Amino acid sequence: MNRLVWIITVPIAIVVVLFAVVNRAPVALSLWPLPWEIEAPVFLFTLGAIVFGFLFGAVVAWVSGGATRHKLRTTQRELAEAQEMIGKLKRQQEQAAALPSRPPTAPPTALPPAA
Repeated sequence: MNRLVWIITVPIAIVVVLFAVVNRAPVALSLWPLPWEIEAPVFLFTLGAIVFGFLFGAVVAWVSGGATRHKLRTTQRELAEAQEMIGKLKRQQEQAAALPSRPPTAPPTALPPAA
């Protein structure tokens, strides 16, 4: 797994560095409704947009998984309760098996009516 990470990370890092070196020319970014203008190299804007997109996607994925995480927590809680109940029933069964067994008693018979 470690090699796979390196096989993927190193080429991406090389491409990012080459992109940054090639796109050093300053560009002015005008924030239209606002009176400000930002001047920076092209690669900063591009990489900033990529990082923003990644973070936004991560937040959306985390929020959309909320219902699944809630369901998982509920199911884990129910499982723990069921396992606790199973353990309790097993202990009761073991205790009942440890008691000396008595022969079953017959139900009392009805006496004939007195004459």
